[in-house]
Amino acid sequence: MNLERGGKVAIITGGSDGIGKAAALSMSREGAHVAIVARTQATLTAAAAEIRGETGVEVLDISADGTDEIQVKSVIQQVVAKWGGIDILVNNAGTSSVARLQDMSNEQMVADVELKVYGAVYCARHALEHLRKSNSGVFINTTTPGGKAPAAGTQPTAMSRAAGI
Repeated sequence: MNLERGGKVAIITGGSDGIGKAAALSMSREGAHVAIVARTQATLTAAAAEIRGETGVEVLDISADGTDEIQVKSVIQQVVAKWGGIDILVNNAGTSSVARLQDMSNEQMVADVELKVYGAVYCARHALEHLRKSNSGVFINTTTPGGKAPAAGTQPTAMSRAAGI
């Protein structure tokens, strides 16, 4: 399926594996300029090399912590400096933090919300002016059904996903 993303500029958080990497690969196959963002540079480098190898399209890999608004702003600035704008933002960063309510620490709860909720807000906030300038600006927030119907023992993830929804 071709969604006509050729020439578009996309930023994908959590882009080094799973859904984010699959989105980056799909967009690259259509000729989009893709920046993948995650915390671990080694994983990013490997993912970018794999996508480049399969598609022949340049992939920008940027190591950043989505819970740090200054780092998020830097990511946006780097992508705009490289490609002149942003057309697509995919907020995909996240983990599957699990714990039963009675066992969940405050630190675990805060970390999950910071990554999945605040991280998405920071990305959207700093990308918004560039998305508005695009003729086809869009942002996508990935989540799980657990935000509406959580399984037992998934309180941190269920809470942050519900907040994201």
